[in-house]
Amino acid sequence: MPDKDIAEKSLEWFNDVFADIVNAWFMVNDVEDFTVMPEDLQDARTRTAYKSGGELREQERDVVKLWRTRRGKAIICLLGLENQTSIDTYMALRVLGYDGGDYRLQLAPVMENGKSRKKKPHPVLTLALYFGTKRRWPKRRSVLDRLNVPLELRRFFSDTPLNVFELAFLTKEQEKLFKSDFRYVVHLLRQERMGEKFDMPPGEVRHAVELMELFFSLTGDVKFRSAIKKAQDMEKKGEPLSMRSFLTEAMDEGIAIGEARGRNEGIAIGETRGEERARRSIMERLIAGGISPQQAAAFTGLNL
Repeated sequence: MPDKDIAEKSLEWFNDVFADIVNAWFMVNDVEDFTVMPEDLQDARTRTAYKSGGELREQERDVVKLWRTRRGKAIICLLGLENQTSIDTYMALRVLGYDGGDYRLQLAPVMENGKSRKKKPHPVLTLALYFGTKRRWPKRRSVLDRLNVPLELRRFFSDTPLNVFELAFLTKEQEKLFKSDFRYVVHLLRQERMGEKFDMPPGEVRHAVELMELFFSLTGDVKFRSAIKKAQDMEKKGEPLSMRSFLTEAMDEGIAIGEARGRNEGIAIGETRGEERARRSIMERLIAGGISPQQAAAFTGLNL
């Protein structure tokens, strides 16, 4: 099974998917005045360095992009996505480290016209995408929620909230906010949480291979592995990739293959068990005829 983190990042790196996730987050949180366009996104570095115990270490984000203005001259903010399949109670501290590393990079002086200056830093916004379906992320999410700080001293410490996007716990109406291939991911997670029968909604797919890799990594269901090959074949033929067309056909093929394998395995198991019973009968007759148990076992190839 492919690594979940790799599969998640592979799909999210596409600008249309990345923008779709952020826009859905804005809408869920009643932010309607801002829309991220895919063409306004630019890949950013995922690694930053920090010192710990006198040693230089690296930390790596999952997916990071610069959100620029339409003309591309100014940066609105740095957007980061961090994927979590399970709950990490110290996620707020991890994100604080990521964001701090990105801010520190912006403080490095740059040379312009022979003079040293510092660019005005741009803000950093990180979303934690939670793929879990069993339980919700705890409501106490901020940095100070994870630290033992006396109430009297709390006002002296900076606090940073953790922006968690609980994908499986969105409503049906909120699910409709997604327009990219990621809508199928949200639908799958919500169905799994609700214990509903697998049923993909109709629609075109732009990144079929990456989507099926993610489905396979999340569920371990081999039908999605079969769908990858089907999607690749359709892409080569220039056929439109409709979710139900290639996935339904791949599922039918997977069922047929599974049934054939089941029949073959059943026959093989039956033949093995029948042969073993025959050998044991021979061994019992040899022993009854006066052959030692050890010799009878050696002759039939069975253990006593």
